[in-house]
Amino acid sequence: MYFAWFLYIALILGLYFLSRIIVKYYIDPAESYNFAINSICLSFTVSMICILMVPIDVFVTSHPNDVISTLHQPINKYFIREVFIYLYIGLLFITFVILPFNYFYSEERALNYDNDFDLDLSEKRLSSKIIRSAKQTVYFIGFICVLLISGLVFNPEVNYNTSEKLEWVKTMFDVDHLGEQAISFCISIILTFGFCLWVIYGSYGLTALPFQLIKGARSLEEEKSQVDNDLAKLREKYRAIQEKYQKSSSKISKGDQRALTNLKRKERFLNLKNEKIIELETQTKSLQTIFKIISPFRIIIGIICLCFSVLIFSSLAITTYDKITNSSCGFKCGYLIQEKTFLNPIDTLYVYSSYYFPLDYLFFFIFTLYIFICTLYGIIKCGIIFLKGFEIKKEQTQPSSLFIVAAILNISILVVCNQLMTLCPQYATFGNQHYYDIRTRQQSLCTLEAVSKVEAKFICQMTNLSTFYNRISLGYPMFAVIFFLANASFLGLSSLMIFIFMCKKKASQIDVNEDDELDDESKSLINI
Repeated sequence: MYFAWFLYIALILGLYFLSRIIVKYYIDPAESYNFAINSICLSFTVSMICILMVPIDVFVTSHPNDVISTLHQPINKYFIREVFIYLYIGLLFITFVILPFNYFYSEERALNYDNDFDLDLSEKRLSSKIIRSAKQTVYFIGFICVLLISGLVFNPEVNYNTSEKLEWVKTMFDVDHLGEQAISFCISIILTFGFCLWVIYGSYGLTALPFQLIKGARSLEEEKSQVDNDLAKLREKYRAIQEKYQKSSSKISKGDQRALTNLKRKERFLNLKNEKIIELETQTKSLQTIFKIISPFRIIIGIICLCFSVLIFSSLAITTYDKITNSSCGFKCGYLIQEKTFLNPIDTLYVYSSYYFPLDYLFFFIFTLYIFICTLYGIIKCGIIFLKGFEIKKEQTQPSSLFIVAAILNISILVVCNQLMTLCPQYATFGNQHYYDIRTRQQSLCTLEAVSKVEAKFICQMTNLSTFYNRISLGYPMFAVIFFLANASFLGLSSLMIFIFMCKKKASQIDVNEDDELDDESKSLINI
């Protein structure tokens, strides 16, 4: 058992150093400081640990009679529940206390700071900046406390007209417990916001990343040829306008003057792009050769990623369709189903691999890491859509932007945990637990419907994850319906993006922003 602890600690350290590599790749070295880097890495690591506890929860719940203990601590369902509570509290503390404080502190630190000489030119002392950042963090926490108080007083009356069939389910999940309701309500508020982010960033990342790997980017030769052609066309248009007024003594019109200004601006941008190409050609000749050599492997990796994405989309689509067609309570309980009727590929893979633990943990880790990377990729490529001026670029990203990215990823991890109830419902709820069905006289997988039977009531035990998220669905059907509609939106948007990326041309590897490169004089000319 000590060897298992060693492996788990090694996994945590591996996740931390992977997070550190990601942060170091994007953060601006001139703006970075150790506390910021460590906070973001801690955030990434804790969020991944939260979701990687799910297979352990499934294993312990599926083997209640196997007494496992380590360091004089029995590893059972109740111990895993406490670990989940502490991890979720830690994740929420990082998301709503540590990251906001770092965000406000980085904004205070950026004021009157000379990056060239690494000097703080402001008159504020370090202590005053910390105090001011702490005050702003307290205001932010106060807003969260308002949601908590709302959860304490919010007690909707859920009226199931079909309640006789599901009354035992409500009792089983203890949906009337006030303290659990308050926590569930606050988590539901966070999840509602998180699903909006998941629909945008998750769907984009899961579709864009595989196609980007398969198609690749345009070569520098193609980029240079395109720039030369565009420059030739611009100069031809510019010459045509000039010749138009050289033949006559008339004054140039405002429309043509504005056209000339725009042509000059585009020519300047293309020249900057051309300089960037020349710079890359001189610096990365050996890298271009390496990229050509590993290109087939990139395509293979892209195809594997596309298979992962298709598996995820198909599993979500199958369970969503199953809920629509077989839920006995529909909207009133968020399309909760008591037993699945369609084959779910990922669910089936997890259930059968769970017989050979930790094989299911390995598969779960691969899929979870893939979802994490795709979500991060979606955030980087789409940007922080609800805030302007926060861009994610290599070694040019402000710490404040990465704090927001970390918070988005933390909330997305909570959403992914909820998504497991749709992605792999059997595995996330019961694992591979079986009971002896008297009617069929054979071993059957445990289901919610089976729990109501006498022969399975004390045999089929639900995981801590399913108990918590199903309690939300039954205690607050409004949120369950929102989550269900968000899933449908995710599938619809993903289908649209698959079509778009199939038709999209190769991406450019020249990262030059036209608006950022304009000087004040050019901007003033455009506004004429």
